[in-house]
Amino acid sequence: MNNKLFGTTFVAMLGTTVLFFGLSQAGTYAINKVVFPTKGFGDQTYIGPYDVSNLPETDAAVTVQTGVKAWYDEAQVQIKLQDAIIPFPLEVVEFNTDRTLTSARDGAKNELRFDVTEESVGTFLNQQFSPMIFSDEEIVSVTKSIREQLASGRKDQTIDISTALLASSSVETAITNVSFNNIETSVGIRNLMTALNGYVINPKSTFSLLEFIETADLGVLTEQDLTTVASILYASILQTNFGVDERSIGPVVPTSVPLGFEASINRELGIDFVFTNPNTTSFTLNLNGVGTGINASVTGFPFVYQYETTITDRLEFQPKIIKQFSSFVEPNTIRVKSQGQNGIQVTVFKYIKSSSDIIETKEVSKDFYPPVHKVEIHPLTASAPAEGTTDGTTTDGTVNPPIGIIDGSGSTTDGTTGQAPTPTNPGTGTTDSGTGTTGTGTSNGGSTGSGTTTGDDNNEKDSEPKYDKGGNLIPPSK
Repeated sequence: MNNKLFGTTFVAMLGTTVLFFGLSQAGTYAINKVVFPTKGFGDQTYIGPYDVSNLPETDAAVTVQTGVKAWYDEAQVQIKLQDAIIPFPLEVVEFNTDRTLTSARDGAKNELRFDVTEESVGTFLNQQFSPMIFSDEEIVSVTKSIREQLASGRKDQTIDISTALLASSSVETAITNVSFNNIETSVGIRNLMTALNGYVINPKSTFSLLEFIETADLGVLTEQDLTTVASILYASILQTNFGVDERSIGPVVPTSVPLGFEASINRELGIDFVFTNPNTTSFTLNLNGVGTGINASVTGFPFVYQYETTITDRLEFQPKIIKQFSSFVEPNTIRVKSQGQNGIQVTVFKYIKSSSDIIETKEVSKDFYPPVHKVEIHPLTASAPAEGTTDGTTTDGTVNPPIGIIDGSGSTTDGTTGQAPTPTNPGTGTTDSGTGTTGTGTSNGGSTGSGTTTGDDNNEKDSEPKYDKGGNLIPPSK
């Protein structure tokens, strides 16, 4: 009886406990899900670069806010407009936590939401990119582009607003304008200029002149034609922020293009002219003839900075005189085979300006053209050796023929060149040795050489006079 009562009471208490536990859990669920619902995120959920997988919304908010705070401390955001890159002030950027969390989706990569006002962006543009003027439409477009780029949460990024501005503006201007005067425009030059006129240089693209002429039917083109056109292109490109990848000069001072701007082309040696457009906007080449010269310009979206080139540090080097000898030149006459030309070295500098202030100076190149040496042809003279010599050396120490001739090729040991004169053989003189007599002989060259010989050493010693201590002559022994 007691056991039955105990069992009944236990079951009643257990049921009551389960009931109260279920009601409490249901109440908690109702409060969390119905009265005060709390959002959570599932697997593979990211907000910006931050992983919020399987985190409730409150924890996800803490994770994202902590990451964004560190981003403000470390991030470096720059705004690029054509050729100018300026740091963007992060103090005008405000992070919107609520909009970021409410727009995030489970299992996806979500963006951060930053608020940047159009007023702050307009102030930044007008201050940093003066004297350029920005319309309200352009400021709205740039503000939208900055917000979109910041949404990734990258710490180091450069936001290029050139495309955003170009999309809202059709303004294109002549960025460069270069003329070469007194140029004899051949048919090849005119054909090449016609083919290049209107050529579009695409964003981030490279132009090669040799590759271009391979794709176009331009008729006969000489190396001088190509060099002239490449040179005016080079001079024009120097007035932009384009990069020059390949450019060479010729072996002699140019006469058809200005000094410092030559871009020599040689198809046989593969010598090319190559440059690259580093911008996100396109540009157009324009070439045409103007009177007795040619003109080149580049049109496109304007740059922030101005580019100027100058030629400085001009040095000249005198040529040497190379002497050659020839039997065909009359005596006392010097024939000039080549007049020679001074060597020249010039340095090309590029100045990058903001308004009238120089903000950077770059040395573009140092062009050196070696001197062309003067060549003189002298008469070939061959005088007989002076009297009393047998080896062709005169009494004043000079040598005839000229010193330095080492073979019959005309080269000399002092760096000059010339035709070797016909050598003259000195007299050798034949003698009757050991007899103590004097003899004469005739050399191969026809000159007569003389010489006195004596007997052997013993006879020579005996024949020498001897004196005693008092200075008296001692008679020779018999």
